[in-house]
Amino acid sequence: MGQFIDVQTFYPEPKVKSQWLLIGKESVGKTALTENLMGKKSGSSNLQGSSLFCQEYTWNGQVITDTPGIQTRMDSVVTSQVLRRLKTSEHVILTLKSTDLPSDLSDLWHMVQGRSGIVIITYWDKVKHREDVRKELDKLRADTDLAWITIDNRHVTEEQLVQIEQALTQPARFPTEIPKLEANWSVKPKQLVFEYAWLGPILSLCLLVLPAWFAVTNANAFADLLYPYVESPVNTLKSNLGTLPAPFNHMLVGDYGLISMLPFLILYALPTVIVFSMIISIYKTTGLIDRLSYRLDPFMHKIGLSGRDLVRVVMGFGCNVPAIIQTRNCSCCTRGSCISAISFGSACSYQLPATVAVFSAAGKPYLTLPYLLILAVTTCIYLLLTTTKQQRNAASYNLLSRGFLQPPNWRFALSEMVGVMKSFFNTAFPLFVVICLLVGFLEWLGVIESLTHFIAPLMTMVNLPEGAAIAVILGAIRKDGLAIGLIDSTSQGLKLTEITDIQLLCAVYLAGVMLPCVVSLLTIVREMSLGYASRLAMRQIFWALCFTLALSWGVPFISTVFA
Repeated sequence: MGQFIDVQTFYPEPKVKSQWLLIGKESVGKTALTENLMGKKSGSSNLQGSSLFCQEYTWNGQVITDTPGIQTRMDSVVTSQVLRRLKTSEHVILTLKSTDLPSDLSDLWHMVQGRSGIVIITYWDKVKHREDVRKELDKLRADTDLAWITIDNRHVTEEQLVQIEQALTQPARFPTEIPKLEANWSVKPKQLVFEYAWLGPILSLCLLVLPAWFAVTNANAFADLLYPYVESPVNTLKSNLGTLPAPFNHMLVGDYGLISMLPFLILYALPTVIVFSMIISIYKTTGLIDRLSYRLDPFMHKIGLSGRDLVRVVMGFGCNVPAIIQTRNCSCCTRGSCISAISFGSACSYQLPATVAVFSAAGKPYLTLPYLLILAVTTCIYLLLTTTKQQRNAASYNLLSRGFLQPPNWRFALSEMVGVMKSFFNTAFPLFVVICLLVGFLEWLGVIESLTHFIAPLMTMVNLPEGAAIAVILGAIRKDGLAIGLIDSTSQGLKLTEITDIQLLCAVYLAGVMLPCVVSLLTIVREMSLGYASRLAMRQIFWALCFTLALSWGVPFISTVFA
């Protein structure tokens, strides 16, 4: 069957009429369906609320707009946009999940009644063996005169594609009354170890933390193995460029120069990003991340988040920016709390390698685990202190569904990893280059020294060396800037020679959480408002200083008391 596909992604959606609007709840398989229409093997994720944008396709002369999943139990931004879009659409493709057909019909039918369209039932492989279901499907077709097409959204056959194409040319009106169902459509996922009373939450939390831990430890071990082979060429290059006139020598081979810091970006940050994105993509496509978040959902309510929000916080360990954008799928009541949690506690794939690199340069890699524990605990305390009772109550209504687990889609995992690498080289790498060149230039001008003296009293207040100020400044610009500020590019040791374990821990912690990086902050401004971003930044600075103050003075005091 000849097909012509033209795809356009846009946000926000322009106010134009679309010939066909593809709607349905989250995880019903709309995106996978459209990819099958394009003749591709499905590469979509199994993450609830993974689609954020409308995508417009032209398929065999029919214009089809794929929309984000509708959430009938909460007031997310994307659901509001889909409902507005529905008002201007000529025809509707109503996508329903076979295992949840009664509830899907009850929640969505009133949105399409009186309109023309067709119905597509996904996950048909879960119920097709039931005789009563097949008979009731025939009755639905006869009673409504609508085309009811059944598919397994991961494996749409050529025959089913022909059925869809023919149905789009002969749409019928949705009756005003909701069809009555008598057959047993319900299929519940099997209970696994995640649902055990005590073991389930602990195991779920460990599996959510696993991607970050595995990515950092293995990527850094790989980097340590390769570094001796890179060190000699880099030193040779630095010697050759060291004769350049100022300020170019400072910008390229100075303490903060591009050539001096480039091995860190390529050897430490990039492998971490690749490994983390691969693991998270497998979590998504198998449905595991939703299953884990569903199990932890009740515990998240106590700090003003839901399981849905927790998914976005975990995604922030890859990169804060897409995680912040993904909060459009969160409830409007908890979206602010989720963004705060990402900004404060999601140590991205650039911050974590920088943190481990600093601890390794100091010869104290054992500080990594205490750092992660402190980050997790203080983030929870931060949310407890900054969320209202109303927000915590609202979070309790945003429950995820206990979805099915399925085999991993390796095509999707590979595609997402390639996308992350493209983003790394198109966005992260240029920013890193600019920061190194800018800081090298500012060092030549003496601005870095002046800023360090200006912030020195603040460092003294929190019991840190004055030299830690530059790490805080650079960490506020970009999270891996804390490594630029603390690691001596010549000796690969620390610039601060006299520093205790708790001071090093607090210096890295403060540099990482005092402010979101510039790119994340600009994303928050775009997603929310300038006023919201300003309040968040001031609040984060205050609590980061409070936590650092308590740790840097409290731990030595307690050690002295119990010595």
